[in-house]
Formats: sequence, structure tokens, C-alpha cells
Amino acid sequence: MLTQTFSATLELPALPAISGFEFRALRAEDVPALYDMLLTIERADERDLVQTLEDLQREFDDPWSNAEIDSLAAFTPAGQLAGFARTFQNPQPEGEVRCWLAVEVHPMQRTTGLEEALLDWAEERGRQRVLLTTSQPARVLRSGLQDTQRARQGQLVERGFSPARYFYRMRRDLSEPIAPVQLPGDLALRVYTSELSDAVHAAFNEAFRDHWSFDPITAAEWQQFVVGRSSFRSDLSYVVMASDEVVGFSVNAISPEENARHGRYEGWIEELAVRRPWRKRGVATALLCASMHAFKAEGLQHTLLGVDTQNLSGALRVYESVGFKPIKRYIQFEKAV
Repeated sequence: MLTQTFSATLELPALPAISGFEFRALRAEDVPALYDMLLTIERADERDLVQTLEDLQREFDDPWSNAEIDSLAAFTPAGQLAGFARTFQNPQPEGEVRCWLAVEVHPMQRTTGLEEALLDWAEERGRQRVLLTTSQPARVLRSGLQDTQRARQGQLVERGFSPARYFYRMRRDLSEPIAPVQLPGDLALRVYTSELSDAVHAAFNEAFRDHWSFDPITAAEWQQFVVGRSSFRSDLSYVVMASDEVVGFSVNAISPEENARHGRYEGWIEELAVRRPWRKRGVATALLCASMHAFKAEGLQHTLLGVDTQNLSGALRVYESVGFKPIKRYIQFEKAV
């Protein structure tokens, strides 16, 4: 059986012993084909999992995943991308070591055994990665999916994974009344500017530190994956300040490409957080209302966001209080290593 060599002391998992496909690592030049495959999956599964082609290309070089050794792509003899596996792990974890497994297969190839083969590869590569990190006693593999993916849930359970956390995608109809923005007199609402980026990044890491499975991100990752995305709208994002100190923020986005593809007019509250000393003072509600007013002024129909249903800060209750309703549910599956 063929193997891929990683180093003198560790071999990557064996390539799948399945006929009808050619296997190699993903390359940057594969991203357009990856984008097309993800669009096909989105249409088949109604999963809304695709970003823009521009963002997929810009984010391909990921500090948590070296594509040369942490990915595997399957191609048909005609050269069509049939599926891929990729693993992601924080190179500098704090506490528990977590490796995330991503596997997607073209709908036309799901009865060929390819999905199981790629899951095998991803699980073994993930196990290798977490075991290479020897400084932490707790190591887990994770894989997230929409709760409509029944077959994948069964595959993960058979492999010893179990549900660890549940998340909602929530939507708010902007045709419904939106409350005015109200903040205590010692706090002020500001539009996000690049001059605030470092302070908001620091507040992001601090505010989310007490959330489930949060890994702080570097300044470079903040730029690449948050404020550097093509959909990020600095002019529609907000920061609450106490004098010169960041209290909370709402990082907001609109993707014309995704809206055109779906035939909808929606904006995303991508990241919303309030630092612990200022919680329970209406800051999150003010940020939500400011964001919704801004999206409505842009002519959008809905605002969306994601939430951990077990968030200890009470985020779900806050979102429900201003009119957000769940429209999809996602599950994080986990397996200890």
C-alpha cells in the first residue's frame, strides 16, 4: 500500500486502497475546482457552506493546516475533484489539544466508498497530529456537521465519536420593528475603523476566552480570517467604547456573491462579544440593534448569526429577546485520543 512520507520518524496515513480515484494533497490551483464541488454539495444538501472563491483562495494557506501534509484530495480518472479531507489544529494550543476533521465528497461519489476512505485518512492524520503535541494531557478529534447530515452522523458514531455541543444558525426578519440603540451614559458606540483593529482583536481573544473550546488567534489570523475577508463591512461594524477602552464589538459582513447565489438579501453578524466587566449592561443588545438598523438601511431583508446553544454568557437568550429565531442546527462531534 502506498504511503506519503512526512518525516524520517513519521509516515502519513496510507493512501486509501480504493480503485477508481487518484489521490494527492490539495494544491492552491485546486481551489476553483474545490469551489465548484462545494457549490454542488450546497445545492444538493441545502447547507449554505460555501464562501466566495476569493476568500477560499486567500484562506487556502492556513496556519492551522499545511495542505501538503494535512490534506488529501481524490480525483476521478478524468481529473474531476471527487472529494477531500483536511485537518486543522492550532499550532500553539492552550490546554486541550483539538484537531478538526473536514471531509466533503461530491454527491455523485457518495456510494463509492470514498467518503469512508477519506474519513479513515482524516481520522488517522488527526490522531497523528494531536499525539505529536506532547505537552498537553487532553487530546480530542472534532468534526462539525449540520444536523440534517444523518448518514455522516452515523459514520462518526460508528467510529466512536459522540455529540459534544450544539449550535444554532439564527435569523432575524428586518421588516419587524427594531428597538433604538440604548447604552449607559458612560459608554459610546463607534463605527469600526482600522485604527481600532488591534484593540478589537485583543478584546476578541479576551471576551471569547471563557467560551467552549476557544483558541486565541494571532494578529495575522485576525487579519486573514476576520477583517480581511471580502465580505467584511467595516462601515457596518460597531465598537462600544468606555473612553479609549474597547468594551464590546460587532464584526459584520455582507457577501453580494452569496446573496446573489441564494436569491436573498442578508447580512451576517460574524462576531459579537462583550468583555466580562461590562456584561449585563445592555451592550450586546445595543450592538445587535445597531447592526440590524445598519443592515436595514442597506436594503437587506434579514440578519443572521451563529450561537452556541449552551453559551454560559446567555447569548442565546439575548438574541431571542431581539427577535432572532433558529433556522438550522449544527452538531460538533468529538472523540478522545
